[in-house]
Amino acid sequence: MRIRRERLRELRARRQMTQLDLADALGCSRAAVSTWETTGHPPRPATLRTLAELLGVTVFDLIEVDFLDLKVMRSVAGMRQCDIASLLGVLTSTYCDVETGRRDLPGRWVPIISRAFAVPLSLVRGLSPNAQKGGGGAGT
Repeated sequence: MRIRRERLRELRARRQMTQLDLADALGCSRAAVSTWETTGHPPRPATLRTLAELLGVTVFDLIEVDFLDLKVMRSVAGMRQCDIASLLGVLTSTYCDVETGRRDLPGRWVPIISRAFAVPLSLVRGLSPNAQKGGGGAGT
């Protein structure tokens, strides 16, 4: 996962903010903002979420990923597998099996994951044909 550097610069400029202005608003250094804009190395998930809020976009508008899956969404949300498992009311190992593709994504998990990761339902549904049907799999 990387920051979309040009997008970050563009959004910051639209808000007429310098790197220092953005850094002050985030409680980090100007050098950190410069690093994100020059290397694409992302900040920590909590800072990334705050950055997106400040710029009026979603986290997914700021990042590039080779592919989107549960692990990427969980990482962006700054959550651990056990955090999601707790929200779902399942064992961590059950969630891990779904995240790694050993089991299908249960349809009943879709709205919970959507809220937890702050992503549209359609994005979560798109991860698994089984989830689109609202059917079986682990933990149903």
